[in-house]
Amino acid sequence: MGEVLSPESSFYRAFSAATDLVIINLLTLAASIPIVTAGAALTASTRVMMEMAREEDSYIARTWWNEFRSTFRQSLGWWLPTLAFMALTWAENWLLGGMSNGTQAGTLTGLLIIAFVIILGILMWLLPLSAFFSNTVINHVGNAALLAVGHIVRTLVGLVILAFPIALFALVPASRTPVMWFMILIGVAFAQYLIALVQKSVIDNLRRQAGQSAS
Repeated sequence: MGEVLSPESSFYRAFSAATDLVIINLLTLAASIPIVTAGAALTASTRVMMEMAREEDSYIARTWWNEFRSTFRQSLGWWLPTLAFMALTWAENWLLGGMSNGTQAGTLTGLLIIAFVIILGILMWLLPLSAFFSNTVINHVGNAALLAVGHIVRTLVGLVILAFPIALFALVPASRTPVMWFMILIGVAFAQYLIALVQKSVIDNLRRQAGQSAS
């Protein structure tokens, strides 16, 4: 029993990681309730998840809070336009639902879905860039778009990770309650952790290049 509970045991490390995920997930969801703060909350969660993926020891709650505070103001520069786009997408979808021309409505809905996926792919790279690098919002967004296209396979894998619980919730009615509780307890942080594993080598390489250029 002592070996199982030893800090060096696989069980202890797995339990500790799961606990960290729950803590960061709850912090991120709670900080996202005001909506306008969600950008900074997701950036802070991304920072912690990337450090976990790199197996860096840190005080996760303190790291999350420091990142949230330091990136809050800049995060508004890209998060508020994202919120506006989401609101516009919802409004357009609602209006299209009342169109009599089903073919035209289906085409416009498809275009909105494509635009949403593109923005989501860019945001997936924008979060680690905002968490680890100092730059303007415009440059961050431009670099994130380049990374999303330049590492298209990683971007697609990340999109699949994000889409899986949504698809499961929508297509399997019996899974909706378990999926909901999973997302509340651990889902957001767990998805970001998986994406961090996918992005880790790219972000590590960018950090090395930034360190070399600064020296």
